Amino acid sequence: MTRGGLCWRLAGMLAGAGLALGPVAAAAQSQDTQLTVVETPSQVEFLGGVLAESRVLYPLQVGSWVAESEHRYPEQRLGVSVRYIDNGKQRWIDLYFYPAGLQSVQSLALVAGSERDGIADAARQAGREVALGVLEPIELARGGVEGHGVDAAAPAAGMQQAWKLGLAYPDERLASAMLLFAHDLYLVKARASAPLSSPIEDELVRFMQVVAAQLRIVNTGRCWLAARTDIVDTLPASGHDRVRASYRDPGRDVAAVVVDDRVLVARGEAARAQALAKELTGTLYPGCVAPEAIEPEVPPSMREMRIEYRAPNAVEGPSRGPRIGRPQPPQSGTG
Repeated sequence: MTRGGLCWRLAGMLAGAGLALGPVAAAAQSQDTQLTVVETPSQVEFLGGVLAESRVLYPLQVGSWVAESEHRYPEQRLGVSVRYIDNGKQRWIDLYFYPAGLQSVQSLALVAGSERDGIADAARQAGREVALGVLEPIELARGGVEGHGVDAAAPAAGMQQAWKLGLAYPDERLASAMLLFAHDLYLVKARASAPLSSPIEDELVRFMQVVAAQLRIVNTGRCWLAARTDIVDTLPASGHDRVRASYRDPGRDVAAVVVDDRVLVARGEAARAQALAKELTGTLYPGCVAPEAIEPEVPPSMREMRIEYRAPNAVEGPSRGPRIGRPQPPQSGTG
């Protein structure tokens, strides 16, 4: 599988910077508490540091689409992918998971725009005629509700924004589509192609509605801030250049802040230090759990991918996930 866009590049830039983007703070505020996240780069490496391990649970079958193979890319920042096939119609969908860190609405839109530009650039470089549609925002139901795992019948955990793009390669009589959303420190992208006589865009949306509702990603690493919580007499100011997030109750002083990969809690709030650390973890690193809690229950209808990340100074080497179906010749596709 090849990558035709720039999604993984921009995702790597965001994750490498360890950015937690400001607009997320507004979503985390309520009448009772205020959680503020600022655009401060972390001093801790993202891959192999903040994010050490992930468990990705995805559906083995979505309608007529059956998961056929997994692929792990030589560079860990490029993530992993799953190919789904529809044997009856000789069509395919590639589903990608990129480690990317926390995404705001604005940063997700930026990634989607870069992906569209990347598809156009790849076609131009290959001498392929491409007709690009309009990049459109849509909403998908979000799954992975705490306590429900990946039960398809469980209630969704609200809605999340996604971006879709329809396109075609007229000279090849090929229709194609792309859909992208963010989920718990990952970007999730799907690309599909089919004969021009069988437009694929609407079907890709239906496919991703099911994937988004059932998908569960669980992470651990230094993102689990509750493992590093200190009680201090004086907290650094929220505007300090190393403070990444803060928590305060209305009408009261700040109760806790995140500095790099530690939570500093005001001495007067010591009794609820762990609760504050977990609250800040959920805001800054959604989907992150304690190392002992990372192993999920895997229903028969789902498959688990286990991913371990190493620090950048570790030697990178190519690896592939096991085949899901019977061995088949490698297939090419656009990412």
